[in-house]
Amino acid sequence: MQKGTAKILLKNEDALRVVASSARISTQQGTALEIFERSGDVQKDLKLVGKVLSSGHKSVVEHQTISLAFDNVSVLVEQFVIEFRLASFTVKSRRYVDFSNAGYVQPESMCDGVREIYAARSEALFGVYDRLLALGVPKEDARFVLPYGFRSNFFATMNARELMHMIAAMLCGRGSIFPELRRLGAQLKEQFDALYPGVLDGELAQQSLELAEGGCGPILAGGAVEPEIRIVSAPEQPVALLETAMRFGRRFSGFDGQSMRSLMLDSRPRELEILNYAFRIDNVSLACVTHFTRHRMLSLLLRHELSALADGNYVLPESVSSNPEAQRAYAEAFAAQSEAADLARERGATGDQLAYFAMAGHTTSMLISMNARELLHFAKLRCCNRAQWEIRGIARAMMELLNETEARPIFQNYGPTCAVTGRCPEGAMCCGHPVRIVNGAWQEV
Repeated sequence: MQKGTAKILLKNEDALRVVASSARISTQQGTALEIFERSGDVQKDLKLVGKVLSSGHKSVVEHQTISLAFDNVSVLVEQFVIEFRLASFTVKSRRYVDFSNAGYVQPESMCDGVREIYAARSEALFGVYDRLLALGVPKEDARFVLPYGFRSNFFATMNARELMHMIAAMLCGRGSIFPELRRLGAQLKEQFDALYPGVLDGELAQQSLELAEGGCGPILAGGAVEPEIRIVSAPEQPVALLETAMRFGRRFSGFDGQSMRSLMLDSRPRELEILNYAFRIDNVSLACVTHFTRHRMLSLLLRHELSALADGNYVLPESVSSNPEAQRAYAEAFAAQSEAADLARERGATGDQLAYFAMAGHTTSMLISMNARELLHFAKLRCCNRAQWEIRGIARAMMELLNETEARPIFQNYGPTCAVTGRCPEGAMCCGHPVRIVNGAWQEV
């Protein structure tokens, strides 16, 4: 079976001169341009960069940007990679693209008995996906039955420091328990070594393997569940704190309805960053987690894929529940997957192999933290009618919770972009049902 690849597409080899210049500028006389003119000897530049990095000053390599293509890797790899916060990603959408022929990744370390079960179930799940599509279920809902090992393709761009961190995590850190990630990490290391020979060695030596989640016991056949959201941390006296921030910057004379409205429409609402909130979200699908990780300005703790598989619970789209034949096929798919995964475990499947048995619709739990500025951005995108229904429901529930706190004067006007700015950014894809928010209540215009 074809193996996925990770390939450096754009690397700007001339960037080494900038990296070396940045390594020199803090200790040498001269202007930035004069120091840049003194750089350019590749061997000397590489030696200097290696010396500076060994001293722990890694910011110099942030001037080197690199673009990658991940080709036909598992969605498990996709989820691992997009958790790196200092990078940019573009992923093939499961909402709009038909994945009938996407195929799946075969974990390399499976014994014959486990491989047979895994292959049979993966083929069966793609069959269920096709059946759901034939029954009129939208692609964005049918994708919940896809195995977590289905093939994904995406692009990523990051600076060299973040790439070094990611490669080290693949080879020696939290990703190293997965042979697929180790193999992709080795591919990237070979390509990176051609740019910066020996530079990765120090990063690899410092990398430590994080503690893995406990072993997987019997795998349960769960059922359809609804998300549960609660606020677990919030600032005391949020309105007073925000008013202090607004007065401090002298852009506002204080907090009131008009000032809050002006702050929300400002291109740089830094005052909102003073307020930090943490949420616990249970019963969210593995597919939906991707929507959260795309927001770079938040912190996220996610339970391992094994916990989602072991619990066996799943989301149930309305497009499926409203069709008895589709719902029967959908529920049977999750039940059969739990049974097969438990049999694979009995036949010796290890935790890293069982993770591939998880399905996109299996639910997990996560803790997220974001400030009020990111919450505003999050609400504008995710409360929109165009947003995928699961993330939209969670986002709106989060806003409702915030409006039940003493911070209601702050959050009562948070919502989709049309409600915040008065215009829709979707163009021809506009839903046609703009809303406005009056005293925290949403009304269609």
